[in-house]
Amino acid sequence: MSLPPDDVWLRVLGRRTRTSPAVLGREVLTGGYVSSAVQRVDLDDGRSVVLKAARPEEVAALRAVAVVVGVDRPRMLASGPDWLVQTHHPGPPAPPDGPAPDAVWTTLARVHAHWRRNRPRGVPVVDPAWWRRLCATVLTALEGAGADAAYTDAATAVRAWACDERVGRALTVLPRTLCHGDAHRGNVLLDPDGPVLIDWGNARVAPAGLDVAVLRAPDPSGPADAPPHPVPEAYTETLAASLGRADPPGLVAVEREWGTFQAHLQYLGFAADHQGPDRVRGMTTVAAAALDRLGPALSALG
Repeated sequence: MSLPPDDVWLRVLGRRTRTSPAVLGREVLTGGYVSSAVQRVDLDDGRSVVLKAARPEEVAALRAVAVVVGVDRPRMLASGPDWLVQTHHPGPPAPPDGPAPDAVWTTLARVHAHWRRNRPRGVPVVDPAWWRRLCATVLTALEGAGADAAYTDAATAVRAWACDERVGRALTVLPRTLCHGDAHRGNVLLDPDGPVLIDWGNARVAPAGLDVAVLRAPDPSGPADAPPHPVPEAYTETLAASLGRADPPGLVAVEREWGTFQAHLQYLGFAADHQGPDRVRGMTTVAAAALDRLGPALSALG
């Protein structure tokens, strides 16, 4: 993906904000493992914005976030078919070894409640067909990672999981909503004005347990089976207040196990590419244990 010419995005931004902005300077923003084109652009009116090449799914997700009451960040200022402009939020990412800020949990709770059982236009839906495609993508990474038993054992597990009836049933009973899809703490910026969850490029319509599992995950540099951080009241109470009720405990249990399973499965390919066989082995074990707990949790729902 490439960035649009300045005259294209400045014209759209100027029309949206009723200004005539001009570029004073720019800086390429780098970090993590993503290679998309992202720049901080300083404008002559004193603002700094982020110009980003983006897939249509991310643009659609940010439009959906913008309509959620009580959520004013992240905010998309202008967009095109394959790019977007957002307010720039300075600050480092949240530490990977600590809990995520309550403000981010509150944002997710409001988004999850607003879009519960609704589908934002243009955002992919996690259904059995999507699940099988994900498994195929993960398999490709595992099969190309080498001959270590951790990779071959994980690949064997993923082949079985691709058609596991427990996954299909969970996707039938769990309510879907707009999920960030990649809500790890590296995507939380500690802006001086308050933390903000950035990079909605992996957004999807899925059970909210996916975001919960990723955001509460333990430090990725440690063992995969380390205890996750607790889900704070900032999430559970905001979600219940926004929905007008708390979810039944049985449904919460199914969503927790599905989310844990889904989160570890979706990052297996990344682990194979960047973290090595020990990490893959640990994540496979955690995912398998969550799937084993998912069956009884589903049965308890009746």
